[in-house]
Amino acid sequence: MSHPLFRGLKRSVTAVTVGAVTIAGFLWLSGGLIGELAASRAWIKQPDFTETSRSNEELFEQGVATGLIWLDAAGPVIRSQPCEALYDASLTVPTPQGTKEFSRTLLDRLCNLPAGAQIRSEMLAWNNSFLIAGARDDRAPDRRCADGTPLTLPVVPAGCRPASWTARVAQTTDLAAPLNVMPNAVPPPRDFADFAKRRGNQLSDWALFGPLRAPEDRLVLSTRLPAGNRRVTVDMILEPARIVVGNERVNLDPKRDEQTVRLAGLAIAAERVCSDSDEFASCTEEAQQGLPHGWRFTITGARRRDVEIGFEGQPVRAVPPRAREILGGSGIQSEDGKVKLWRSSHIEADCERAKTKLVCELGWRGAVTQRRSGAARALYFSDGTPALDNSGIPLPIVDELGLTAMIGYGAGDVGSLSAALGRARTRENLTLTIEPRLQKLVQEAVYGHMGERLGRGKRPRKPGPLPVNLTPEQEPPDQGDGRAVVLLMDAGDEPGSLLALASWPDFVPGMHSWDIQALSTGRDSDSPLAGHGWRAGDVHTMPGSTFKLVTGLASILGIREQPRFPDMILGRTPPGSQAQIFGIGGGGGLNVDGVGIANYGGAGFNYGILSPAQSGCPDAGRGAQIGFCEALIKSSNLWFAGMALTMDGRKVGGKPTTVPGRTGTILAELTEHLYPITQPGALAQPGVDLTRGIVPGAQRLTGEALDLAVEDKRNARRIDLATNSYGQGVRATPIAMASIYGSVGARKVIRPRVLKPVSDVAETPQPNEGKPVIPGMDPRQAEPFLDGAQRGLHGVVNSPGGTAAGVMASLPPDIRKRIFGKTGTADTTDGMNSAWFTGWMDNVAGRKRVAFSCLVSHTRETGGRACGRLMAGLLGKVAALGDKK
Repeated sequence: MSHPLFRGLKRSVTAVTVGAVTIAGFLWLSGGLIGELAASRAWIKQPDFTETSRSNEELFEQGVATGLIWLDAAGPVIRSQPCEALYDASLTVPTPQGTKEFSRTLLDRLCNLPAGAQIRSEMLAWNNSFLIAGARDDRAPDRRCADGTPLTLPVVPAGCRPASWTARVAQTTDLAAPLNVMPNAVPPPRDFADFAKRRGNQLSDWALFGPLRAPEDRLVLSTRLPAGNRRVTVDMILEPARIVVGNERVNLDPKRDEQTVRLAGLAIAAERVCSDSDEFASCTEEAQQGLPHGWRFTITGARRRDVEIGFEGQPVRAVPPRAREILGGSGIQSEDGKVKLWRSSHIEADCERAKTKLVCELGWRGAVTQRRSGAARALYFSDGTPALDNSGIPLPIVDELGLTAMIGYGAGDVGSLSAALGRARTRENLTLTIEPRLQKLVQEAVYGHMGERLGRGKRPRKPGPLPVNLTPEQEPPDQGDGRAVVLLMDAGDEPGSLLALASWPDFVPGMHSWDIQALSTGRDSDSPLAGHGWRAGDVHTMPGSTFKLVTGLASILGIREQPRFPDMILGRTPPGSQAQIFGIGGGGGLNVDGVGIANYGGAGFNYGILSPAQSGCPDAGRGAQIGFCEALIKSSNLWFAGMALTMDGRKVGGKPTTVPGRTGTILAELTEHLYPITQPGALAQPGVDLTRGIVPGAQRLTGEALDLAVEDKRNARRIDLATNSYGQGVRATPIAMASIYGSVGARKVIRPRVLKPVSDVAETPQPNEGKPVIPGMDPRQAEPFLDGAQRGLHGVVNSPGGTAAGVMASLPPDIRKRIFGKTGTADTTDGMNSAWFTGWMDNVAGRKRVAFSCLVSHTRETGGRACGRLMAGLLGKVAALGDKK
């Protein structure tokens, strides 16, 4: 290799290699730079800005930390050092901790910067929120804002229609300043959500008046109604004593919640607005107790010319009872405890009292991120149909498909998918997993069922904007107390993909943005944007007997501690021996710490015993038997309660405690493996991000964790364990139950999602996704038990005596044999039920397996009747679609 020829060749090869590496490195770097430039260009096209900047938050927090701003609990009002103290130190106001030095620079920023002006405006709104007088109405003649701008959004945004009301002091106990409309002030949404529950259409902004000095002041709220005969609805926060029209006046009876008066050719129907709490006999009684309340006036009659109308009365004092108990005050006995106050758009207070000590922490609700106007990120349905226009506003198809709760109504709908798209981590356009053809079928099924229930026909309303000032027959129907959710989820080819979801109550276009916010914060279960399929868990989302599948799966996991369980699960243990193990005598019921438990209708343990010929369950060779399979078919409360108590009974029932903590039950361990559960005492609760981290900021698309009461030591009684085993005292959303049933069908844990994967984003890992259904057990060992469970779910639909067999009998056998499911009926309140039917169907709509979940609340029907009937019709139509996706 020392020959000159070889040395020259070596130098040439080295040069070529170095050159190639240099070129490759340059290309790699330039490719990265090009990618970064592309990302920068995308960011420039779709930047975010904050409605309230971080400087507001920082200035407020610094002011609180230094004593410049503080909460006076006696009010409770928020105070600050006066701006005049910048020039005269003697004007400094003593704080609860005594006069202290504060930063004059901070005070200067609070008094002279735009961020400080907004903070002072928020403080004024807070301080005036405990003594309120205000009004709004729906006089708008068409779908335009006051400046003539067409109203293209499905909601009326703040500022679109300023209120046309004025106020003055008619009589006062003190020298009163003129009453002005307080800019940007609204009634505290949480306290006055009962106005929003009445679903007014095309209402204006609120006009709140101040400063108000004393609850004894007599005010006059007045406006000029335009000529014509259109009905006008007025919402008013006032204690009205009389109504004045021109020279005529009429008194209102303060003891009547509903009344109609006539004057000057007008008929005015008055209805007191309150929470309808069961604790009080009437709204009048609520008002006397100082609970937030108001009035809705409906004005009809021909007006030949503009008419001046005035309402005389006193302001409403609205301090929530819990706040009064904790904060104390004149004549009020303070109680230990905590209370959160949120009285303005951004300021909140967390107060805690321990004996005589009261500590209140003020905070600024974080800056709200909004999208700039202009080109929006594209969003499509799974079939390629666009969901948003070029400005990011949902197209009519979103409302037509009933998906406003999922997608939102645009950039102003904070926390929604449409508002958060600008923060998506991907450069690609986004595609929903929703299939429009399936969505239409599901929506029609829900609307048809609830429409018939309310006697309003199959379709409560036509999609699209509603006209203003509707005639009674045109009005959006009273959606009642009922709630319904039906969803379909892929559990085979694209596991976890949400294919369709429809919910009730419906989103009614034309609601004011304040009403949406009020329902979301004060009455989430009534909000049309609540996302009832994955959020708003409450007593009406107890899954009833559909949760028995989870208890049975937990008993499979419990084999590690209970050597008798394999034979009991498979029905090989004689029924009499099982009853003896459970402590059930003579085939009767179960006594748990003095509380009797029985099967549905009071039936005893023998109710769940079936022969293999009847049930289709695995034959243990002993004739009539009971195990996991049979107990599912006959929905035996006693078998599942007995298994839970045998498995976990020794872990509960100890000394009562007020300290939150986990009890460590096997039931909770298995439940948490399949779906997140709440953590006792934790402020930050787990949830399921339905966007998989692709779109940060879409908080409304976070599925609530499942809540298992017995896993909290504060509820860890044996009776809680027994009732939790069959779904009483458990809270679970329909999307959680569909995920669990889909996991059993797929034999692996699946997690829900609403967006299809993108190639340039690593998704947020989902705990346990893809793992076997029974953790720590060889799938081959678990399969006989899971096969028994699957046969039981098949028997619910197909075996004589199955709880869904009757309503499913209308389906052809070739469809019925592909359905596996479980009905559930949970006792909730006032003798009402929450009815469920959850499961999956094989080989349907071009997919290997589709999981489903149905919930109908506030009904006197069982799950087999309410949801079984609904799902029989729906699954028949889905099956008729054939094998094509």
